[in-house]
Amino acid sequence: MKVLVVFLLGLTLALAEHDHDHHHHHHESYVVKTHDDLVTYRSYCAEKVHASEELVEKYKKWQYPDDAVTHCYLECVFQKFGFYDAEHGFDVHKIHVQLAGAGAEVNHSDETHQKIANCAETHSKEGNSCAKAYHAGMCFMNANLQLVQHSVKV
Repeated sequence: MKVLVVFLLGLTLALAEHDHDHHHHHHESYVVKTHDDLVTYRSYCAEKVHASEELVEKYKKWQYPDDAVTHCYLECVFQKFGFYDAEHGFDVHKIHVQLAGAGAEVNHSDETHQKIANCAETHSKEGNSCAKAYHAGMCFMNANLQLVQHSVKV
């Protein structure tokens, strides 16, 4: 899905360029991830979920079918980035801060934050943890495409 590639690339750029001046104390311990981290996480997660060579090839082309293996693959990638865990779901604040980019002031009561939060909440009771991560992540990317595309250009 092209939306996912835009999201992950934008996320990677935002993460790589993000400084440690978060303006929010609860994010100070977050370690910024790089493109190399993303590559490592993708390999690790593909192996962890026993993705077939065919699926791995699809992932390399940014194609993410709606199936159980892919759900868990994306859950793993989101977990490795520090944006998702099975017990607490998505960390809406971290996602918003990362997409805002380096040094940006983030208003956690703005429309973007609400879109992220709505997607996380809408899918919070949906199936298992892998399904929640996949569907909420896809919802978020679809709801915030312009922001994600902008973060790629930064």
